[in-house]
Amino acid sequence: MMIMPVLRFLFLRDSLTEPNLATKKYGLGQWFNVQYHEFIEWFGSLANGKPFTALIYLAISLVLVTVVKNTFRYLAMNIMVLIRNRSIQEIRLNIYERCLALPISYFTNERKGDLLSRMSNDVKEIEFALMVSLEALYFQPLNILLFMFALLILSAKLTLYIVLFLPITALIIGIIGRSLRRKSTRNQQLLGKVMTSYDETLGGIRIIKAFNAVPFFSKKYKEQDDAYTRNNIGVQRRYDLASPLSETIGIAVSALLLWLGGSMVFRKEMAPEFFLTYFAIFSQLIPPFKSFSNALYAAQKGMASLERIQELVTAPVSVADPINPIKPLFNSDLSFKDVGFSYIDGTEVIKEFNLCIHKGKTIALVGPSGAGKTTITDLIARFYDVSQGSIALDGTDIRKFTQDDLRSLIGIVNQESILFNESVRNNIALGRVDIPLNQIIEAAKAANAHDFIMEMEYGYDTEIGERGGKLSGGQKQRLAIARALLKDPEILILDEATSSLDSKSEKAVQSALDVLMKSRTSIVIAHRLSTIIHADLIVVMDKGKAIEIGNHNQLLKQKGMYYNLIQLQQLIADV
Repeated sequence: MMIMPVLRFLFLRDSLTEPNLATKKYGLGQWFNVQYHEFIEWFGSLANGKPFTALIYLAISLVLVTVVKNTFRYLAMNIMVLIRNRSIQEIRLNIYERCLALPISYFTNERKGDLLSRMSNDVKEIEFALMVSLEALYFQPLNILLFMFALLILSAKLTLYIVLFLPITALIIGIIGRSLRRKSTRNQQLLGKVMTSYDETLGGIRIIKAFNAVPFFSKKYKEQDDAYTRNNIGVQRRYDLASPLSETIGIAVSALLLWLGGSMVFRKEMAPEFFLTYFAIFSQLIPPFKSFSNALYAAQKGMASLERIQELVTAPVSVADPINPIKPLFNSDLSFKDVGFSYIDGTEVIKEFNLCIHKGKTIALVGPSGAGKTTITDLIARFYDVSQGSIALDGTDIRKFTQDDLRSLIGIVNQESILFNESVRNNIALGRVDIPLNQIIEAAKAANAHDFIMEMEYGYDTEIGERGGKLSGGQKQRLAIARALLKDPEILILDEATSSLDSKSEKAVQSALDVLMKSRTSIVIAHRLSTIIHADLIVVMDKGKAIEIGNHNQLLKQKGMYYNLIQLQQLIADV
């Protein structure tokens, strides 16, 4: 708005303190005209009627206003950086905590690469959208409104022509924006497949090379990457259309405005200084309008990623804690009553399963692969909830306990030892930072792990690599057993704990397991039947049902599936 007095001082030097009646006559709003001329008169008197002095004052004022403007702009940008980064931090934290809260069933249905893509690429898209749009979508609309108000004051007639173009512009931006959002959603899905393929390749590189499958995996990855690249090109083309399109629309309106405004000046319907000021303000309207349209496109891309993250953070938690939980007690037995379980897709895994496990006894689950043995142990730990029937601890349904309270009674040693890229000490303690080192050492000694730990470079502070990559299979398993010993659980679940080990490692691990199982309720899953012939009770499972229950001798006499399995493993001579 300071352009108007500058123009007046430059072109009307002989009338600095006299009202321009022609100017006062034109323009919208008598109040604005009066205020403008009062300002001219005041400024003229301040400069003692000297145009050069007035021009100096205006130049100094312009610098001061710009300093104030940019000081506050810098402060605003600092606040926006804080908002943007804290918002992204909150999103990442929500994703991570949701992943920890979701049931195991969710991760069996989702690709790992897709979940990683949501945490990394989708979050980056949202961060970019926030970076571009936070200022534009909140500040620029206000900027546009202020400019439009100034234009309306100067000339309602010219402003009306500008307003007529807004619906057309909004329609064009809306059509491109919706297309961009659809393609962006597809883009993130394709990128998830690419990351899944890459993750699987890294995890299985030994097998890929051993089976000469490099060409197959290379072709598969290339096809997925090509689909993602083609789609990404489409996304980028639509996004890059935002800037030239908004600029073209702005220049088209400027050309129309120049013609209409010039005509009004020629017809003496508007003073030249009013029109030049009007045109200058309109030129300032184009950058925020351009920024706003760019921000809308960025927001559409960000919304596509936000929807994918929303799918994750709003995914239903099928295994939930009760509103009024009670503390679990295990003094008598763990019982299954008419238990049935089906996956979300309707696949029935467990059918009419009945069993009573008395405290302190060792129970073995045997049977062919896919019989439901691991699912039974997962139901005990409430990784899943039963679909029918109930599992009770001392007669109380385990769904009445919180998951944390229930799992505090349970220790698990899997076939594949789950270790983390941490020190030996932290892997054994696993989240329990208050455990003294001497207790960790005692657990390691009981698990026959202390000797090889002390041979490592930094002993219990040695980092063991991703998934324990620096350790052998037997060493990994003994660390897992030490972890279970340190927890001192009342119920112990052993899922094929020695099946993947060589004879020497198996002997060391089995010795540690004997210590671990002593005076505990143990549920053992085994394919190697020699390890469970002394179990108190053996449950033979097939197709989700318990078809035979008894001890070793009782089951041999029945000459059913267990007898056949024994013969297959040539253990009948050991009877």
